[in-house]
Amino acid sequence: MDVKENLAQNLILYRKSKNLTQLELAEILNYTDKAVSKWERGESVPDLAVLHQLAQFYGVTIDALVQPPKPVSQFKPLNLPKKRFLICLLSTGLVWLIATLCFAFLGIIIPSLEQTWLAFIYAIPITCIIMLVLMSVWGKSISNAVVTSLLVWSTITAVFLTLLNTLLTPVNNLWMIYLIGIPLQILIILWFSYRKIK
Repeated sequence: MDVKENLAQNLILYRKSKNLTQLELAEILNYTDKAVSKWERGESVPDLAVLHQLAQFYGVTIDALVQPPKPVSQFKPLNLPKKRFLICLLSTGLVWLIATLCFAFLGIIIPSLEQTWLAFIYAIPITCIIMLVLMSVWGKSISNAVVTSLLVWSTITAVFLTLLNTLLTPVNNLWMIYLIGIPLQILIILWFSYRKIK
């Protein structure tokens, strides 16, 4: 059995071990199900970047994908989803720890400052930025679209609340800052729709 056949058989075994259809895997990889079908029939081979993405997704090395197939019981996945989830939790926890420290220390150092609670408001867009970076590395495009939207709206809300609580004279039309989010949201939807088209 040559490398191409090994790869095709392994792709089928690993996909089935995750209980995925070809279409579901294609959506995860941002490819068509026809491309996945060709890979699994041995008619074509995914490029190196996709092989790397597949290896990470299945928790194996690229070498394991091209070796002779092993029974599913012999797979030793790296349990990446749990590790990634813990990395997300640790990163988010660190952001909120820093926000709590800012809130506490500013309240102690400058007791007259009433806006220390804004530290928690700004922690939301910062959390979104960290999640975007992590998910971009891990290739979760649908999650990226949701987090990007959350980033836009939480940033606008943070600016709105900051202006609302710091301006000396009240501004009647301050709510109009949210209008900025509408074209940004449309651009996000269009951008992620464009990226799904291969």
